[in-house]
Amino acid sequence: MAKYKEVKFEVKDEVGIITIDRPERRNALCRDVWASIGQILSDTWDNINVRVIILTGNDEEYKGGRAFSAGLDIKEMSSTGFKNLGDFLGILLDPCELMARYPKPIIAAINGYAYAGGLELTLWCDCAIAADDAVMGFWENRRGLASGVAFLLLPELIGMRHTKELLLTGKIISGEEAYRMGLVNNVVPHDELMNAVMEMAEGMKKVAPLSHKWTKKWFQQGYHYTRTRAIGSLWEPFQELFHSEDVIEGFTSFMEGNREPKWKGK
Repeated sequence: MAKYKEVKFEVKDEVGIITIDRPERRNALCRDVWASIGQILSDTWDNINVRVIILTGNDEEYKGGRAFSAGLDIKEMSSTGFKNLGDFLGILLDPCELMARYPKPIIAAINGYAYAGGLELTLWCDCAIAADDAVMGFWENRRGLASGVAFLLLPELIGMRHTKELLLTGKIISGEEAYRMGLVNNVVPHDELMNAVMEMAEGMKKVAPLSHKWTKKWFQQGYHYTRTRAIGSLWEPFQELFHSEDVIEGFTSFMEGNREPKWKGK
């Protein structure tokens, strides 16, 4: 099995399990994580011994909590300089589009915090099950950013009203509330999460591989035109956001003890 950076990968009974393995950073998404996810999908694309993929986070507790992923790695982003945040996010779209085109089911096992880019990552999965102690939300909207991909994918899952509520408030919701909205397929006790996800994967394995391939391809074709145009339209507003004084203040306030940011509107 190939060695991947910042993630673990194993195959159990034809189910590939990708585990984001950065518990000390609450499984924050760095360049290596994105690259490894993309590489694993490429490596298993035609592997008949991998029928389903599960995506989850290292389940170790860190400072009193567990994380699926707390979102993009702020330290890595800030080390590139705030003026280059847009360039940093450019590395994210290829793995996400790869997830959409992947010919096999992908299930998110949301075992804890799923914030910002971490929650957006689950939106590219075909199904999702959350632990009952999981919490999720688009906190970056409270740091001067905007969830560019979420506006495209969320309405398909939870409708426009819930989407606007989550994005316009940046509120954090529980796994149970996510289930009521339709953001996840099920919510289960934390210690039953992986069993529930594996049970779903076993059900998917009963479907022929070509059925999976074409079902996902037809979904992708149905959304491709709108999605491609929408993603292409993100760059100009993203560049404006990432070069704004407010986004610098938003991320600086987070790194300075998570104080309340002082917005200037520019």
